[in-house]
Amino acid sequence: MNRNKQIIPHAMVMNEQTIRFDFGPDTSQETFHTIQQFCQLVENDRNHLLEEVVPSNKTVTVFYRKELLNPRVIIEELLTKWAHRTDSALFVNRRTIEIPVCYDAKFSEDIPRICDHTGLTRDEVIAIHTGTSYKVYMIGFLPGFPYLGELPEVLHVPRLEKPRLSVLKGTVGIGGTQTGIYPLESPGGWNIIGRTPLDLYCLKRIEPFLIRAGDQLQFRSICLEAFNELKEELAREPEMIMQFVKE
Repeated sequence: MNRNKQIIPHAMVMNEQTIRFDFGPDTSQETFHTIQQFCQLVENDRNHLLEEVVPSNKTVTVFYRKELLNPRVIIEELLTKWAHRTDSALFVNRRTIEIPVCYDAKFSEDIPRICDHTGLTRDEVIAIHTGTSYKVYMIGFLPGFPYLGELPEVLHVPRLEKPRLSVLKGTVGIGGTQTGIYPLESPGGWNIIGRTPLDLYCLKRIEPFLIRAGDQLQFRSICLEAFNELKEELAREPEMIMQFVKE
């Protein structure tokens, strides 16, 4: 018996070309796995009007190429297929991406603040952050910005009261219950704990976006020398970044 069969999303017509399916208030890896399966079902439906399927941690938004004459018929068809689905027919491709991060004091100006808040040492903060595997629940805020879960509760630290006007590309931060990576220079209020030499978004690559919703991320600590060397190598050969992706 399918253990997720009882999870029937609430469907809402957003406009003439968009339908959103809401899977409820729960945010967990199990819920997101269900959302990934629903995305696969929609893509397998082979609707010729389908434009894009966009998951988040709680919803799936389906975009169509032109106005839908009767969106309720599409909703009913998809929900009927969902109710009678089998997990074996909805294979979800899993990728693991290793993210090298330099936690040197030069790149981690907020670790002392985190230590004061949590009572942890610098080494303990780094060990906990790198010792956790994170699910990419959604991409948003900036092109390629990953929202990750689950950040260990011991590292739950309030965001800055006054956001910075500029956070550099590649910065790794934590804020509240989440951790993430800034793919571009941007204002931001998360606690800065490190920086990665990887470009999450690069138009020079065949695939400009490194990370997708549903990927699993694992941070790995590297020294400042290794950071500089890797950054130079990737600047010369942008496609080398794919060595960090494990299918």
